[in-house]
Amino acid sequence: MKIYLIDFENVKSKGLDGIDKLQETDSVIIFFSENSDTLSFEMHQKVLSSKADIEYFKVSVGGKNALDFQLSTLLGYMVAKEIYSHIFVISNDRGFDFLHAFWGGNYIETPSTMVYRTKTISGALEYEKTLEAPAEEAEIQTAELSEGESDQVVEAENNAEAESADIEPAVVVKSTKQTESPNKKKKTSSKKVQSFDEMFTGLIDGACDKKEYARIKELMLESETKEEFHNTLAKIYKQQGSDIYKALKTKYLRLKERYALENPIEQTLSETGSQQDIEIEVPDMLTQLLADICTSKDEIDRVRSCMNSTKNKKQLYISMVKEFQKKKGCEYYNALKPHYNELSKQIQEC
Repeated sequence: MKIYLIDFENVKSKGLDGIDKLQETDSVIIFFSENSDTLSFEMHQKVLSSKADIEYFKVSVGGKNALDFQLSTLLGYMVAKEIYSHIFVISNDRGFDFLHAFWGGNYIETPSTMVYRTKTISGALEYEKTLEAPAEEAEIQTAELSEGESDQVVEAENNAEAESADIEPAVVVKSTKQTESPNKKKKTSSKKVQSFDEMFTGLIDGACDKKEYARIKELMLESETKEEFHNTLAKIYKQQGSDIYKALKTKYLRLKERYALENPIEQTLSETGSQQDIEIEVPDMLTQLLADICTSKDEIDRVRSCMNSTKNKKQLYISMVKEFQKKKGCEYYNALKPHYNELSKQIQEC
Protein backbone atom coordinates (compact mmCIF):
# COMPACT_ATOMS: atom_id res chain seq x y z
CA MET A 1 0.00 0.00 0.00
CA LYS A 2 1.38 3.38 -1.02
CA ILE A 3 0.32 6.96 -0.34
CA TYR A 4 1.25 10.16 -2.13
CA LEU A 5 1.24 13.44 -0.16
CA ILE A 6 0.94 16.32 -2.63
CA ASP A 7 2.43 19.74 -1.79
CA PHE A 8 0.03 21.44 -4.21
CA GLU A 9 1.20 24.95 -3.33
CA ASN A 10 4.59 23.95 -4.68
CA VAL A 11 3.95 21.60 -7.62
CA LYS A 12 0.51 22.79 -8.84
CA SER A 13 -1.28 20.52 -11.36
CA LYS A 14 2.00 19.27 -12.83
CA GLY A 15 2.80 17.36 -9.65
CA LEU A 16 -0.29 15.18 -10.15
CA ASP A 17 1.02 13.82 -13.45
CA GLY A 18 0.63 10.03 -13.24
CA ILE A 19 -2.35 10.03 -10.88
CA ASP A 20 -4.43 8.22 -13.52
CA LYS A 21 -1.94 5.30 -13.39
CA LEU A 22 -2.43 4.53 -9.69
CA GLN A 23 -4.19 1.40 -8.42
CA GLU A 24 -7.08 0.73 -6.01
CA THR A 25 -4.66 0.09 -3.15
CA ASP A 26 -3.01 3.52 -3.57
CA SER A 27 -4.03 6.68 -1.72
CA VAL A 28 -3.47 10.37 -2.45
CA ILE A 29 -3.85 13.40 -0.19
CA ILE A 30 -3.71 16.78 -1.93
CA PHE A 31 -2.60 19.51 0.48
CA PHE A 32 -3.79 22.90 -0.75
CA SER A 33 -4.55 26.33 0.71
CA GLU A 34 -6.30 29.53 -0.23
CA ASN A 35 -3.01 30.55 -1.85
CA SER A 36 -3.22 27.66 -4.30
CA ASP A 37 -6.56 25.98 -4.95
CA THR A 38 -6.91 25.89 -8.75
CA LEU A 39 -6.70 22.61 -10.65
CA SER A 40 -6.40 22.56 -14.45
CA PHE A 41 -9.33 21.07 -16.36
CA GLU A 42 -7.11 18.44 -17.98
CA MET A 43 -5.72 17.30 -14.62
CA HIS A 44 -9.21 17.34 -13.10
CA GLN A 45 -10.24 14.75 -15.70
CA LYS A 46 -7.26 12.56 -14.78
CA VAL A 47 -8.11 12.81 -11.08
CA LEU A 48 -11.67 11.67 -11.81
CA SER A 49 -10.43 8.68 -13.83
CA SER A 50 -7.94 7.56 -11.18
CA LYS A 51 -8.60 4.29 -9.31
CA ALA A 52 -6.79 5.59 -6.21
CA ASP A 53 -8.46 6.82 -3.04
CA ILE A 54 -8.10 10.62 -3.28
CA GLU A 55 -8.61 13.16 -0.49
CA TYR A 56 -8.30 16.94 -0.41
CA PHE A 57 -6.85 18.61 2.69
CA LYS A 58 -7.15 22.38 3.02
CA VAL A 59 -4.41 23.50 5.39
CA SER A 60 -4.61 26.33 7.88
CA VAL A 61 -2.49 29.25 6.76
CA GLY A 62 -1.17 32.32 8.54
CA GLY A 63 2.49 31.46 9.04
CA LYS A 64 5.53 30.65 6.95
CA ASN A 65 5.69 27.03 5.70
CA ALA A 66 2.33 26.19 7.31
CA LEU A 67 1.55 23.55 4.68
CA ASP A 68 5.00 21.94 5.01
CA PHE A 69 4.68 21.58 8.78
CA GLN A 70 1.20 20.06 8.61
CA LEU A 71 2.17 17.65 5.84
CA SER A 72 5.29 16.55 7.76
CA THR A 73 3.31 16.02 10.96
CA LEU A 74 0.75 13.81 9.22
CA LEU A 75 3.57 11.88 7.52
CA GLY A 76 5.17 11.12 10.90
CA TYR A 77 1.84 9.84 12.22
CA MET A 78 1.44 7.56 9.20
CA VAL A 79 4.94 6.15 9.60
CA ALA A 80 4.23 5.36 13.26
CA LYS A 81 0.99 3.57 12.35
CA GLU A 82 2.91 1.48 9.76
CA ILE A 83 -0.07 1.29 7.42
CA TYR A 84 1.79 2.13 4.20
CA SER A 85 4.83 0.45 2.66
CA HIS A 86 5.79 3.65 0.79
CA ILE A 87 5.04 7.32 1.51
CA PHE A 88 5.94 9.69 -1.33
CA VAL A 89 6.05 13.46 -0.81
CA ILE A 90 5.36 15.17 -4.14
CA SER A 91 7.15 18.52 -4.02
CA ASN A 92 10.04 20.51 -5.50
CA ASP A 93 11.01 21.60 -1.99
CA ARG A 94 14.29 19.90 -1.03
CA GLY A 95 13.51 20.51 2.63
CA PHE A 96 11.41 17.33 2.52
CA ASP A 97 14.58 15.34 1.77
CA PHE A 98 15.32 15.52 5.50
CA LEU A 99 12.20 13.42 6.11
CA HIS A 100 13.68 10.72 3.87
CA ALA A 101 16.99 10.85 5.77
CA PHE A 102 15.26 10.84 9.17
CA TRP A 103 12.89 7.94 8.50
CA GLY A 104 15.46 6.12 6.38
CA GLY A 105 17.29 4.87 9.44
CA ASN A 106 19.67 7.68 10.37
CA TYR A 107 17.79 8.36 13.60
CA ILE A 108 14.82 6.02 13.96
CA GLU A 109 14.54 2.54 12.45
CA THR A 110 11.29 2.02 10.52
CA PRO A 111 11.68 -1.20 8.53
CA SER A 112 8.17 -1.35 7.13
CA THR A 113 7.80 2.16 5.66
CA MET A 114 9.91 3.96 3.07
CA VAL A 115 9.70 7.77 2.84
CA TYR A 116 10.77 9.54 -0.35
CA ARG A 117 10.34 12.80 -2.28
CA THR A 118 9.79 13.23 -6.01
CA LYS A 119 8.54 16.10 -8.17
CA THR A 120 5.59 14.20 -9.67
CA ILE A 121 3.55 11.06 -9.07
CA SER A 122 4.86 9.62 -12.34
CA GLY A 123 8.39 10.22 -11.02
CA ALA A 124 7.51 8.21 -7.91
CA LEU A 125 6.15 5.36 -10.06
CA GLU A 126 9.37 5.27 -12.07
CA TYR A 127 11.43 5.23 -8.90
CA GLU A 128 9.40 2.28 -7.57
CA LYS A 129 10.51 0.27 -10.60
CA THR A 130 14.14 0.73 -9.59
CA LEU A 131 13.30 -0.63 -6.12
CA GLU A 132 11.58 -3.71 -7.51
CA ALA A 133 14.45 -4.63 -9.86
CA PRO A 134 16.66 -7.56 -8.70
CA ALA A 135 19.58 -6.16 -6.72
CA GLU A 136 21.74 -9.27 -6.14
CA GLU A 137 23.57 -9.16 -9.48
CA ALA A 138 24.32 -5.45 -9.11
CA GLU A 139 25.63 -5.98 -5.57
CA ILE A 140 27.99 -8.75 -6.74
CA GLN A 141 29.36 -6.58 -9.53
CA THR A 142 29.84 -3.60 -7.19
CA ALA A 143 31.67 -5.77 -4.66
CA GLU A 144 34.28 -6.63 -7.30
CA LEU A 145 35.11 -2.97 -7.99
CA SER A 146 37.64 -0.87 -6.13
CA GLU A 147 36.37 1.69 -3.64
CA GLY A 148 36.83 4.61 -6.04
CA GLU A 149 35.20 2.77 -8.95
CA SER A 150 32.29 1.77 -6.73
CA ASP A 151 31.61 5.42 -5.81
CA GLN A 152 31.59 6.34 -9.50
CA VAL A 153 29.09 3.58 -10.30
CA VAL A 154 26.74 4.72 -7.53
CA GLU A 155 26.95 8.34 -8.66
CA ALA A 156 26.21 7.34 -12.27
CA GLU A 157 23.24 5.20 -11.22
CA ASN A 158 21.83 8.01 -9.10
CA ASN A 159 22.10 10.50 -11.95
CA ALA A 160 20.43 8.06 -14.35
CA GLU A 161 17.56 7.51 -11.91
CA ALA A 162 17.11 11.25 -11.53
CA GLU A 163 16.86 11.83 -15.28
CA SER A 164 14.34 9.04 -15.89
CA ALA A 165 12.19 9.44 -12.78
CA ASP A 166 12.33 13.22 -12.35
CA ILE A 167 14.25 12.71 -9.07
CA GLU A 168 17.07 15.02 -8.08
CA PRO A 169 20.41 13.17 -7.54
CA ALA A 170 20.89 14.78 -4.13
CA VAL A 171 17.79 13.03 -2.87
CA VAL A 172 19.03 9.49 -3.49
CA VAL A 173 20.55 8.66 -0.14
CA LYS A 174 19.80 4.97 0.43
CA SER A 175 22.01 3.52 -2.35
CA THR A 176 25.01 5.59 -1.26
CA LYS A 177 24.65 4.52 2.36
CA GLN A 178 24.57 0.84 1.37
CA THR A 179 27.77 1.26 -0.66
CA GLU A 180 29.57 3.06 2.16
CA SER A 181 28.62 0.30 4.64
CA PRO A 182 28.63 -2.99 2.67
CA ASN A 183 28.70 -5.06 5.86
CA LYS A 184 25.58 -3.46 7.31
CA LYS A 185 22.69 -5.91 7.52
CA LYS A 186 19.90 -5.21 5.09
CA LYS A 187 16.57 -4.36 6.68
CA THR A 188 13.64 -6.63 6.04
CA SER A 189 9.96 -5.87 6.27
CA SER A 190 9.50 -8.59 8.90
CA LYS A 191 10.15 -7.67 12.49
CA LYS A 192 12.22 -10.01 14.65
CA VAL A 193 10.04 -11.74 17.23
CA GLN A 194 11.48 -11.03 20.66
CA SER A 195 11.67 -13.64 23.38
CA PHE A 196 9.87 -13.07 26.66
CA ASP A 197 13.09 -12.12 28.48
CA GLU A 198 14.14 -9.70 25.73
CA MET A 199 10.76 -8.00 25.70
CA PHE A 200 10.48 -7.87 29.50
CA THR A 201 14.00 -6.51 30.02
CA GLY A 202 13.62 -3.91 27.27
CA LEU A 203 10.42 -2.55 28.80
CA ILE A 204 11.44 -2.47 32.45
CA ASP A 205 15.00 -1.25 31.90
CA GLY A 206 15.57 1.87 34.01
CA ALA A 207 12.32 1.62 35.95
CA CYS A 208 13.91 -0.17 38.89
CA ASP A 209 17.03 -1.94 40.10
CA LYS A 210 17.98 -4.97 37.99
CA LYS A 211 18.04 -7.09 41.15
CA GLU A 212 14.25 -6.73 41.27
CA TYR A 213 13.60 -7.98 37.74
CA ALA A 214 13.09 -11.64 38.74
CA ARG A 215 10.65 -10.77 41.52
CA ILE A 216 8.62 -8.39 39.33
CA LYS A 217 8.51 -11.03 36.59
CA GLU A 218 7.11 -13.52 39.10
CA LEU A 219 4.51 -11.04 40.38
CA MET A 220 3.34 -10.29 36.85
CA LEU A 221 2.99 -13.96 35.89
CA GLU A 222 1.08 -14.72 39.08
CA SER A 223 -1.37 -11.84 38.62
CA GLU A 224 -4.71 -12.46 36.91
CA THR A 225 -5.38 -8.88 35.74
CA LYS A 226 -3.56 -5.60 35.20
CA GLU A 227 -5.34 -4.12 38.23
CA GLU A 228 -4.15 -6.93 40.47
CA PHE A 229 -0.60 -6.53 39.17
CA HIS A 230 -0.73 -2.76 39.75
CA ASN A 231 -2.04 -3.13 43.30
CA THR A 232 0.62 -5.69 44.18
CA LEU A 233 3.40 -3.46 42.84
CA ALA A 234 2.07 -0.45 44.76
CA LYS A 235 1.91 -2.47 47.96
CA ILE A 236 5.49 -3.74 47.68
CA TYR A 237 7.30 -0.89 45.90
CA LYS A 238 5.17 2.09 46.97
CA GLN A 239 5.56 5.05 44.57
CA GLN A 240 8.12 3.23 42.43
CA GLY A 241 5.49 0.59 41.79
CA SER A 242 3.61 3.03 39.55
CA ASP A 243 6.71 3.59 37.42
CA ILE A 244 7.24 -0.15 37.05
CA TYR A 245 3.58 -0.68 36.14
CA LYS A 246 3.64 2.10 33.52
CA ALA A 247 6.67 0.48 31.88
CA LEU A 248 4.93 -2.91 31.53
CA LYS A 249 1.19 -2.23 31.30
CA THR A 250 0.94 -1.70 27.52
CA LYS A 251 2.54 -5.11 26.85
CA TYR A 252 1.07 -6.95 29.85
CA LEU A 253 -1.06 -9.35 27.81
CA ARG A 254 1.59 -9.81 25.12
CA LEU A 255 4.20 -10.65 27.77
CA LYS A 256 1.98 -13.28 29.37
CA GLU A 257 1.17 -14.78 25.99
CA ARG A 258 4.82 -14.85 24.99
CA TYR A 259 5.72 -16.58 28.26
CA ALA A 260 2.93 -19.12 27.76
CA LEU A 261 4.17 -19.81 24.23
CA GLU A 262 7.71 -20.44 25.45
CA ASN A 263 6.56 -22.45 28.46
CA PRO A 264 3.51 -24.51 27.34
CA ILE A 265 3.70 -26.82 30.37
CA GLU A 266 4.07 -25.27 33.86
CA GLN A 267 4.47 -27.13 37.12
CA THR A 268 2.96 -25.90 40.35
CA LEU A 269 2.54 -27.22 43.89
CA SER A 270 -0.94 -28.12 45.11
CA GLU A 271 -2.12 -27.31 48.61
CA THR A 272 -0.86 -30.74 49.78
CA GLY A 273 2.61 -30.06 48.39
CA SER A 274 2.44 -32.55 45.50
CA GLN A 275 3.34 -31.49 41.96
CA GLN A 276 0.74 -31.27 39.22
CA ASP A 277 1.16 -30.54 35.53
CA ILE A 278 -0.92 -27.65 34.31
CA GLU A 279 -1.32 -27.12 30.58
CA ILE A 280 -1.57 -23.50 29.53
CA GLU A 281 -3.54 -22.63 26.43
CA VAL A 282 -1.13 -21.30 23.83
CA PRO A 283 -2.58 -18.65 21.47
CA ASP A 284 -1.97 -19.28 17.77
CA MET A 285 0.16 -17.01 15.61
CA LEU A 286 -2.76 -15.00 14.24
CA THR A 287 -4.01 -14.20 17.75
CA GLN A 288 -0.52 -13.21 18.87
CA LEU A 289 0.00 -10.83 15.95
CA LEU A 290 -3.32 -9.08 16.63
CA ALA A 291 -3.03 -9.10 20.43
CA ASP A 292 -2.07 -5.42 20.76
CA ILE A 293 -4.69 -4.05 18.38
CA CYS A 294 -7.61 -6.47 18.62
CA THR A 295 -9.04 -7.77 21.90
CA SER A 296 -12.30 -9.12 20.51
CA LYS A 297 -12.36 -12.87 19.82
CA ASP A 298 -15.18 -12.30 17.34
CA GLU A 299 -13.06 -9.90 15.28
CA ILE A 300 -10.08 -12.27 15.37
CA ASP A 301 -12.36 -15.02 14.03
CA ARG A 302 -13.50 -12.67 11.25
CA VAL A 303 -9.86 -11.95 10.36
CA ARG A 304 -9.19 -15.69 10.31
CA SER A 305 -12.13 -16.12 7.95
CA CYS A 306 -10.61 -13.51 5.62
CA MET A 307 -7.32 -15.42 5.66
CA ASN A 308 -9.09 -18.70 4.87
CA SER A 309 -11.00 -17.26 1.91
CA THR A 310 -8.09 -15.50 0.14
CA LYS A 311 -5.11 -16.80 -1.83
CA ASN A 312 -2.68 -13.86 -1.81
CA LYS A 313 -1.87 -10.59 -0.03
CA LYS A 314 -3.82 -8.43 -2.45
CA GLN A 315 -6.99 -10.48 -2.01
CA LEU A 316 -6.49 -10.39 1.77
CA TYR A 317 -6.19 -6.59 1.73
CA ILE A 318 -9.40 -6.19 -0.26
CA SER A 319 -11.23 -8.69 1.96
CA MET A 320 -10.07 -6.97 5.17
CA VAL A 321 -11.12 -3.51 3.97
CA LYS A 322 -14.55 -4.82 2.98
CA GLU A 323 -14.97 -6.61 6.31
CA PHE A 324 -13.69 -3.90 8.68
CA GLN A 325 -13.74 -0.67 6.63
CA LYS A 326 -10.54 1.02 5.52
CA LYS A 327 -8.99 2.25 8.78
CA LYS A 328 -9.31 -0.90 10.87
CA GLY A 329 -8.90 -3.22 7.88
CA CYS A 330 -5.58 -1.58 6.97
CA GLU A 331 -4.38 -1.79 10.57
CA TYR A 332 -5.09 -5.52 10.77
CA TYR A 333 -3.67 -6.16 7.30
CA ASN A 334 -0.45 -4.32 8.15
CA ALA A 335 0.04 -6.48 11.25
CA LEU A 336 -0.36 -9.71 9.26
CA LYS A 337 1.36 -8.76 6.00
CA PRO A 338 5.01 -9.47 7.04
CA HIS A 339 3.99 -12.94 8.26
CA TYR A 340 1.49 -13.78 5.49
CA ASN A 341 3.36 -16.77 4.03
CA GLU A 342 3.87 -18.39 7.44
CA LEU A 343 0.21 -17.82 8.36
CA SER A 344 -0.98 -19.32 5.07
CA LYS A 345 1.17 -22.38 5.66
CA GLN A 346 -0.32 -22.88 9.12
CA ILE A 347 -3.86 -22.59 7.75
CA GLN A 348 -3.16 -25.19 5.05
CA GLU A 349 -1.80 -27.63 7.64
CA CYS A 350 -4.88 -27.29 9.87
